[in-house]
Amino acid sequence: MPRPWVVLVAGIAPFAGCGGGDGREGRAVTLPAGGALSVTADEYSFEPDRVTVRKPGELRITLRNEGSLAHDLRVFRGDREVDGTPPFEKGERSTRVRLTPGRYRLVCTIGDHEKLGMVGTLTVR
Repeated sequence: MPRPWVVLVAGIAPFAGCGGGDGREGRAVTLPAGGALSVTADEYSFEPDRVTVRKPGELRITLRNEGSLAHDLRVFRGDREVDGTPPFEKGERSTRVRLTPGRYRLVCTIGDHEKLGMVGTLTVR
């Protein structure tokens, strides 16, 4: 008769690879005041997806779209849209945004991309 823990492990093993994520973990970066942020987009993520800027001021954001679909990167503070790139396929677009201390959301506003994981956070200290 098999031992109970062997049965338990054997019963769990087939589910070890199951889960809601796609196996990718986002990356965090910290930037100096007046710095530049480069973000890569694909289906359906931003890299990096967590950004900290050390001081308020202007930030240049460049979005590089490496996906097969159109993407954009819009910056929100609460429900208010601050700025961002237009939607585009392949290549890159840049924008400059003036940031005050606080927390912002980075979002792809095309279709259901936000719900599919194209989100990030930007914190200004």
